[in-house]
Amino acid sequence: MPEQTQRIALPDGLSAAEVHAHTRASDGMVSAVELARAAAGAGLSVACVTDHDTIPDLAEAIDVGAELGVDIVRGEEVTCVFPPGTHIVGLFIDRQIRMHMSAEDTVDAIHDQGGLAIIAHPFMPTYFASMSPRRLDTLLETRTVDGIEIRHTAPVLPGTWKRLDEYYAAHRERLGAAVGAGDSHFGGADIGRLVTVFEGRGAAALRASLEKRTTSPRVGTRPSPPGLRSRLAQQQRSMIWLSHQRRTGRVGQGAGPSR
Repeated sequence: MPEQTQRIALPDGLSAAEVHAHTRASDGMVSAVELARAAAGAGLSVACVTDHDTIPDLAEAIDVGAELGVDIVRGEEVTCVFPPGTHIVGLFIDRQIRMHMSAEDTVDAIHDQGGLAIIAHPFMPTYFASMSPRRLDTLLETRTVDGIEIRHTAPVLPGTWKRLDEYYAAHRERLGAAVGAGDSHFGGADIGRLVTVFEGRGAAALRASLEKRTTSPRVGTRPSPPGLRSRLAQQQRSMIWLSHQRRTGRVGQGAGPSR
């Protein structure tokens, strides 16, 4: 896997976080320890491990990250009920959230743990995985979330960022913080491309900035991308291996809302 050769440069008092990253516990191609090292190489202060429908053991990665000056945050990218199987990221949680609940119940289950609920890669031109404006309207009628990936690395159609900016401006009170998410799957080959900038340093400062809604998305580094073979292997892992893990119940079990 290519090594990270660039580091994010920010003014004094600001730090950068990767708030959406995957490991081999789901469809990522690196271990959590490798991710921690890649985050340090990119100059990140925080890396949030948000594997699909599971929370792996991160004890070693947390220790390695601490040695390198990177806080590792436990999280999960939760798949909501099909259709359409939209994704919501839970940050600062310790217990796995059950997959295939409604978006409303997923947000409640994250909040029951004291976690933060972040809308993942909205407004993608797909029916699955990404939350559409109409579904987001329905969610916000009864729930408030803690942030939305107002910039992300998933493919979008022309004009999407303008639409997303306008939607965020109109619904900021219920959408929470503006977040930038790199959705890293390859460690040093893609971490830090798009980050969340916040005041201070470390996980506690990131959480405080998210709660105060003072975060902002920012384009970060431009690492050497993974090769075609690695990309194909990741797609196979995502579509075949991870799907099998879900079907057999190896991932996706966990807590629902307390009510």
